[in-house]
Amino acid sequence: MKITGLQTYTFWRGTRNALLLKMETDAGIHGWGEGSMEWMEDVVAAAIHNYRELLIGRNPLENLSLVDDLTRRFPWKGGPILGSALSAIDIALWDIVGKAREAPVYELLGGARRRKMWAYANYTFLDVDEAVRQAQHWTGQGLTAMKANPAEQRRWPWDLRAIDETVAVLAALREATGPHVDYLLDAHGSPTPLLAVALAEAIAPYRPMFLEEPTQWGDVGALAEVAQKSPVPIATGEKLMALTEFRELCDARAAAILQPDVCHAYGITGLRRIAELAELYQLWIAPHNANGPVGTAAALHVDAAIHNFLIQEGGGNYREFFSILQEPYPYEVVDGYFELSGRPGLGVEVDEAALAALPPQRMPIRQYRHEDGSWSGW
Repeated sequence: MKITGLQTYTFWRGTRNALLLKMETDAGIHGWGEGSMEWMEDVVAAAIHNYRELLIGRNPLENLSLVDDLTRRFPWKGGPILGSALSAIDIALWDIVGKAREAPVYELLGGARRRKMWAYANYTFLDVDEAVRQAQHWTGQGLTAMKANPAEQRRWPWDLRAIDETVAVLAALREATGPHVDYLLDAHGSPTPLLAVALAEAIAPYRPMFLEEPTQWGDVGALAEVAQKSPVPIATGEKLMALTEFRELCDARAAAILQPDVCHAYGITGLRRIAELAELYQLWIAPHNANGPVGTAAALHVDAAIHNFLIQEGGGNYREFFSILQEPYPYEVVDGYFELSGRPGLGVEVDEAALAALPPQRMPIRQYRHEDGSWSGW
């Protein structure tokens, strides 16, 4: 079998653009990959096509060898653009191999350790009433876990009312939904280490599952300091790509939960390698996912096959994928869990005509600024 063509599609999926790759072969089998990256889809697509010369004519069934060849060939080894481009290629290759072998990808990864994957929904809140309303909406849909952004007004680092507001919201949520719903909090790297510890101590009585990105990205020492002092487990990883970056986190004991994204961290192959590394350190994997149907399916296959899977992001947005698929999305969320599909490959087939009806749009640049005009971070 030989690779004969690469096609990329950028389309609008309601809140942001997504980037899909279709890899074609001379055997009539094609594979779908995804490398969606906010505001950067065109750049990632260009990077994918720059690999064309190294892909056309190669055997996709030698997928691990082929991806290693692409990864090792150039002096530029990482970063979000190359990581996302290689993720799309890697995912498409796994899809082709699964279809050719008539087996789902999770079987190629060694078989399913679980038949369903715990899911959580995302939402934002600006006040207590809205937080409760959204939480009740998702629990009404059967979800038992959800993640929100504390102090969404982003008044860090000086305004301690942000901590009080987060505590007030958690207290109201616990009263409204009871003790059996899990809440996850994402600080988006906004607090200082000192404030992050203060936030963790304040929210600990409400037993959140984890506190995500409590410090600015790039300072492993600060994150490790917070992790050592925090009574709440620390999670991070969506901004990291390479295995070596995750190894630094592991060595520093800077988090209890790692959140690699299959569409950025070198695809299915990369996500599995990160999970295997984390298992050596007794850390859990909760993959980041702000992606479309192909990326979500790819993450779920890895989730099913690894030992240290905790929970999967994306449980609240999967239905928006239906319109671009030839068949209904096979990974329904039932009673708070993604159900595992036994279809060959990734188990999803994209409707190219539907993609054409959803042209990309300019995504608004978010302006997170303080009242004085200074940048408040992401």
